[in-house]
Amino acid sequence: MTWSKFWFGAKNLPFWVFSLRALILYISLIIGTRYMRQRQIAILSGHNYLVAAGIVSLSAVRMVNPESSLVSGIAIIFVYASINVFISYLDVKFPRQIDRHSTILVENGKLIRKNLMDSRITIDQLLGQLRIKNIFDLSEVLLALVEPTGKINVIKKSQSLPVTRKQMDLPLKNINLPIILVYDGEVQKDNLDLLGYNLKWLEEQISKNGFTDVKEIFLAMLESNGTIYLSA
Repeated sequence: MTWSKFWFGAKNLPFWVFSLRALILYISLIIGTRYMRQRQIAILSGHNYLVAAGIVSLSAVRMVNPESSLVSGIAIIFVYASINVFISYLDVKFPRQIDRHSTILVENGKLIRKNLMDSRITIDQLLGQLRIKNIFDLSEVLLALVEPTGKINVIKKSQSLPVTRKQMDLPLKNINLPIILVYDGEVQKDNLDLLGYNLKWLEEQISKNGFTDVKEIFLAMLESNGTIYLSA
């Protein structure tokens, strides 16, 4: 087995060579993705999606085919990545010319049929997306837009919005993130210290819920409302 076969492919490659070629391609994909930054990961634009699909499909062929050239696979990854970075730069400088823009589908409860047709979105798809957001009547919608990513965002009319604590003159509550205290029988001491609690406090909370040992618990979590969630 020569280096020429390793880099440019051959009919019969040893398994370790085949595996090493796949590893090199995978590492190249990671480097290429890092080079394209968060924009590519989120797939914010049409060309971002095409680049991601193209890189993955072309690289996959070279991973499974021993006769394909490893050099051409690596070249494809970085050429595609460079093109994507360049187009993304143009997109930032000239967004209207390069990429799509948000399109209004519903305004003040009224469907905008032309925009719906231009976006290639059916009424069933629109209504389905509204139902996901707990909106069942078009008359509740102040504004519905399809974003360049294809996601539909909705603003409800003020009379359809739920009453807030501020409107009811109730004291405001801060929403805190749930914090894991025990995972798979292991106490998360860093999180306990962050909250200002100790192991004795945790054991008391566990015993109140009928447990005698931390090892019995799969998940213990302090929820945003201040209660303890326990699961064995």
